[in-house]
Amino acid sequence: MWRFAWRNLLTRPLRTMLGLVGLAMPIVGFIGLFSISYGMRNLVGSTLDQIQGLMVQRANVLSPVFSDLPADFAETIRRLPGIRGVAPEVWGLAPEVEGESTFGRAIAAAVGSGLLNRDGSNSGISRRSPFDAPVISGQDIAAHLALKTAVYPKNMLPPDQGGGRFLAPSDAGTNRIVISKKIATDYPRPDQTPRQVGDTLRIGRESFEIVGIYECKSPLLDVVIIMDIDTARRALTKSKDMVSSIYVEGNDPAGNAALAAAIEAAAAERGISVEARSMNDFLGIFATLMADFDLFLLGIVGLALAVGVVGIVNTMLMSTTERFSEFGVLRTNGWSRGDVMLLVTAESGYLGLLAGVFGATLAVLGIVVVNQFIDNGLQLSIPPILVALSVVVAVVVAILGGLYPAAKAAWMAPMEAIRLGGAR
Repeated sequence: MWRFAWRNLLTRPLRTMLGLVGLAMPIVGFIGLFSISYGMRNLVGSTLDQIQGLMVQRANVLSPVFSDLPADFAETIRRLPGIRGVAPEVWGLAPEVEGESTFGRAIAAAVGSGLLNRDGSNSGISRRSPFDAPVISGQDIAAHLALKTAVYPKNMLPPDQGGGRFLAPSDAGTNRIVISKKIATDYPRPDQTPRQVGDTLRIGRESFEIVGIYECKSPLLDVVIIMDIDTARRALTKSKDMVSSIYVEGNDPAGNAALAAAIEAAAAERGISVEARSMNDFLGIFATLMADFDLFLLGIVGLALAVGVVGIVNTMLMSTTERFSEFGVLRTNGWSRGDVMLLVTAESGYLGLLAGVFGATLAVLGIVVVNQFIDNGLQLSIPPILVALSVVVAVVVAILGGLYPAAKAAWMAPMEAIRLGGAR
């Protein structure tokens, strides 16, 4: 019977192909959309794994870029027990870099045009995403060098790759910066080669000397221009009495939760509303957001699969309608209703299996190709369980779509089936 069902599909190749493609496309979408979700999870997870301390910032703000705290709150934190290091930071979106405005970069990247460069060129912008806007991080250099878990010093390029050095206390108040390899490439020299240690980078109306280059291999970290905290205040026109966030390192990472509670309590005593979060806290928040995102994706895929079911029902109905005589003859030769129903259901299952394998293969190949063109750290990820699940879903959906045509063929009286088939 199984071989008979397979042969029935092959005798109508055009109809089989149309049904296969109709169900395969939702499978391609299923794998493609969820590969984006897995890729985002991996990206954020690998980024936050590099940050081990607590980030203290204004409550209910999305990023330190939009946060502001009294600068003297750092001294309040230092007096708490269990503190190993406290490093104030000033954050902000960079003003014009080499004549390119933040707004201009976002618009140009979105439309794929570099016409917004001040010099009229389209150099580099068209290759960037709207999320590549450089961010300035002003750091209390001495305090950051005393940290064990500071991210950027440990990600400096080796000297033989032109990494230079990280900022030193002697750089306080100077126009010296450390940039990422990505920024060096995005803002090349006039000859279009990446900037190197010793070159200058124009930020706003000032020129800054590049003394070091780092690479974290994360698009969330590799957009940061690092400079002294007072220099950053000048570049971002921020008050000396304010900081954006405070990076805190405890004596024992296992006690971060208790330390965070102590910091928030100390802030409340001063009438300041802050959040002290570890990277696990951020991961939990992100996981909640991604769970909601996955539900949204499931809704989209569900609609697409519903369309695929309609296609399967249509394909199998047409197939069974054309074969009424065949089913009548089979019944008169001893086939039971269950045999006929199993035959049509097997055909639906085979069609679903073909669609699942074809859709999964197409999605995997497409994602491999897309990953070749993504250079910002986000890589689409396809867990094997996702591929297997997509094939199973295709088979189940096809079988469900074939139940009504199967029942219609099975419950028709043999002579009535032969008569209707002969009339056609």
